Amino acid sequence: MIFSDRQCNLPQPIFAAWFLTQFRRWGMVKGAPDYAALSKRVMRPDIYLEAMKEMGLSVKPVMLDKIPLVDSTLEGADPERYAKSFAVHSLA
Repeated sequence: MIFSDRQCNLPQPIFAAWFLTQFRRWGMVKGAPDYAALSKRVMRPDIYLEAMKEMGLSVKPVMLDKIPLVDSTLEGADPERYAKSFAVHSLA
């Protein structure tokens, strides 16, 4: 098994931002969270890269700034817009 092939397990902050958009959409957080700061604290590509280096692997990460989803595209620069874009939600 190759766990680092095609950066499949690289912790991408944009995926944490997606989770936060869903928490926001369903009223699990009050107000817009600081998507960038929280995502940076949770998803730690620096730790991943350090582990890969210790294993003797050279990784050149490609950090995603947007991800295509079934319903639309999440832009890392404006996750709040994505969270508010749904007709069905629990936003106050």
